[in-house]
Amino acid sequence: MIKSKKKIYLQEIGKINNKTLKNLEKGLKKRFEKLNLSIILAEEHLPLIESEYNEIRRQYDGSKILTRLFNHSKKEQYFKTLGVLDVDIYSSGLNFVFGIATPPNSKATRNFGVSIISVSRLKEEFYNKKKDEDLFRERTLKEAVHELGHTFGLNHCDNYCIMRFSNYLAQTDEKPIEFCKSCSAKISRFLRDMNNKK
Repeated sequence: MIKSKKKIYLQEIGKINNKTLKNLEKGLKKRFEKLNLSIILAEEHLPLIESEYNEIRRQYDGSKILTRLFNHSKKEQYFKTLGVLDVDIYSSGLNFVFGIATPPNSKATRNFGVSIISVSRLKEEFYNKKKDEDLFRERTLKEAVHELGHTFGLNHCDNYCIMRFSNYLAQTDEKPIEFCKSCSAKISRFLRDMNNKK
């Protein structure tokens, strides 16, 4: 049995404001404790790697970072991991992404689901606007819950739900911070099925 099977690890990648991580830890605990999942701040700090940076785009390749985080999480036998970065990231075919995740669609990713979010574009200052700490904290939590939702097998949802797709910040701001009833039931079923297959 994997010791950390019921734990979601928050993994700092690069330099992150400690307050951001603490606020995220607190917000995620509130949302996932009812599913019998705990939130743990990973002790080991992962650096950003030069080979993951695209000089032409001036962004980091989120897919490469996600792959490295997956390998690290599998080695450590983490159940689910959320990597948090404060650099601009992109994914193939997209100008930028707020976050990406590996869905548990195979045996290899079922127990070692990983996701990452970038907080850079969640800040009002990124758009030369006045700093808004409350709005930033809410956006960060929303993106974190959304990407973790993907690691539990959730797809994008058309309901009034945190799993709605966000192509830009206004869509993030409009959606709720909670899962709809349908998505909540799917996560519960995922965890129940996983426990039954021990």
